[in-house]
Amino acid sequence: MAKVLAQFDEKHGGAIDVQQIDVRENAEAARFYQVRYVPTLVFLDEGGAVLEKKVGYMPLEALEKEWERLGYSLEGGERTPR
Repeated sequence: MAKVLAQFDEKHGGAIDVQQIDVRENAEAARFYQVRYVPTLVFLDEGGAVLEKKVGYMPLEALEKEWERLGYSLEGGERTPR
């Protein structure tokens, strides 16, 4: 998953902030976001509220589509009205 997240960050880093957290090293974050399995992707809005949580591997194209489904434009990082 790290490779896909790096690709996503390279392609869309100006629009979406990508952060990777090692839950073994940051147990507090794991508890806060209720991460039980690795990998878990937590999609947050601009204010830090959880929009969606996905467990398991997600290819780059699916990750892009998930952000679009959540109402975000990957070009500008703006949330688009539904």
